[in-house]
Amino acid sequence: MVLVRTGGIFGVVIAAMVAALFLFVVRPAINDTTDRAFDTANRAIEDASRQSDEIRSQVEQSTIDGGNYLSAGSFGAVVAQVKQELGADGELLDLTVSAHGGNVKYRTGDRAAGFQWGTGRDGLVPVKVTLIGSGKLSENVFPISKLRPDATSRLAAAVKAEAGAGFEVQTMALGLNPVTGGVQWTVTGEGDGRMQVFSAKSDASGLKRVS
Repeated sequence: MVLVRTGGIFGVVIAAMVAALFLFVVRPAINDTTDRAFDTANRAIEDASRQSDEIRSQVEQSTIDGGNYLSAGSFGAVVAQVKQELGADGELLDLTVSAHGGNVKYRTGDRAAGFQWGTGRDGLVPVKVTLIGSGKLSENVFPISKLRPDATSRLAAAVKAEAGAGFEVQTMALGLNPVTGGVQWTVTGEGDGRMQVFSAKSDASGLKRVS
């Protein structure tokens, strides 16, 4: 009986020691390991997010600086920059864009100024504009709201539907119609071995062949 009771007490003591070991050694070790795992995971997520932002920035920059400026992404980026520079009340004289770059002229008080962009240039580059003629500047401008970021892609689709898939756009220009005074796009390019010209409204609708 003594042996049995002694064995029982010894077992209880061993169990208590094991419980204490778990509570004060094993459990803190598990918690510490878990915390380190969460910290590592959080750092990995932060690093992945930072790398994603860097890649997106590089893609956007390459699209703005070196892409096809008639594409929806590149032209849309240019339009966003122009509107940011000039504000919602900006007034434009004209805008011309090709696959390799373009330029825009705008009113600043009683004078005109401009920006250029394209391959090898870092965003919008200011340029001087000299006005010629006796007309009033205020009569030769139109609101910047007429400049739509999706215009070039819509025009390209409309022209190809009209002229065929083989038509290659060379330039697109937004400005005032000298006869009607309305704001319109003029698209020039080559198709069927000859130059062709189309016009459309500022929102890229109503495409017509001019020549």
